[in-house]
Amino acid sequence: MYRILLSMTLALFIYSCATSNATTMEFRTATTAVRSERDFKKGEEYALKALDMETHANDAKVAYFLAIEIYKPRKKWEEMNTMLDLALSRNEKFKSNTGLDQPLDRPLVLEDRTVIRTIAEAIPVYKEQVWMNVFNQAVDLIEQQNFDKAIKKITLAKKVSERIENYNTSTLLFLEKGDDNKAKEELEKALSLDPENESALKTAGDIAFKESNLKLADEYYQKVLKKTSNDNLKNEIIETLVYVNVELKKYEEAIEYSKELLENNMDNPDIYYNVGVIHQRLATEFYDSGNDDYKTCIDSDKIDSDILNKSYKSFNSALRMTELALDYFMDASMLEVTDNSSTKSAIDDMKRLRKNIKNIYIPSLEQMSSDNNINLN
Repeated sequence: MYRILLSMTLALFIYSCATSNATTMEFRTATTAVRSERDFKKGEEYALKALDMETHANDAKVAYFLAIEIYKPRKKWEEMNTMLDLALSRNEKFKSNTGLDQPLDRPLVLEDRTVIRTIAEAIPVYKEQVWMNVFNQAVDLIEQQNFDKAIKKITLAKKVSERIENYNTSTLLFLEKGDDNKAKEELEKALSLDPENESALKTAGDIAFKESNLKLADEYYQKVLKKTSNDNLKNEIIETLVYVNVELKKYEEAIEYSKELLENNMDNPDIYYNVGVIHQRLATEFYDSGNDDYKTCIDSDKIDSDILNKSYKSFNSALRMTELALDYFMDASMLEVTDNSSTKSAIDDMKRLRKNIKNIYIPSLEQMSSDNNINLN
């Protein structure tokens, strides 16, 4: 989970309050309390009174003042967002009466020297600031494993700004909470905002993989691989694609992905171990297939040539995969800093399987072929 870095794009050389000809004692009291006395509580009390007065019904400056000069310094982001929305709404009323957006008392100057002269122009700048703060709070809560509060913050972030980061984050949150249906709803919204977003596509692939919809998972992962320049993400997806292709019995593709994975992680014992596991899986697949046909041959009065050859081919493939798995496990063992019982057990298993194939099954099949005048291909 990545925190949005808050870079204040606003250089406030001067006050940013809005102005209009209409004013009230309540609003003057509010501005004096905040600007001269630094009494935010009193300023808020009188500004809220002014907000409800008929004099300010079509005036955006009171809501804008509450947002920027009362709630922003106190980091009350939800209240700030509410007032920015209200200011925007009242600016529209002001504009319908005057034909103009309500001006700021004095303009704002952004970092890129852009000059902001109206409330309508200023609000998106401040909305961005609200969103970044709320989103970062959600990230902090996620890191603290406080998922319920994080969801509330992300819900607020959605109200502030309709951004894909909100929906990517809420998707992961609901997955973490075990609410897969809600996660899918959030993911659908994310993809509707940006169908090519790497994070959303990766999550879609993960969900499909989790549900054993391997063809769909493969489609999503392939899209991410074509787009991403993130090496860590590439490695993660390639590692998953190896397993996807093994399950789909696309063994050649699985092996090619394994080679690519190793090329990018030559000093990582975990990668060697995982690639070893992949070849172990392939060895088991071939072994089981060969063993089924072997039993058929043993139980038959007349051995079928095709079945015998099929069994012989499967056991040879199993032997090849076993030896490769053994090599990868031994490479992992050499790279590991401390002894790893899982790696040692895997090495022992492969040695045992290799011995059984070489010393029992292949010689037995060769003897059957000789006894029954069957040529082995």
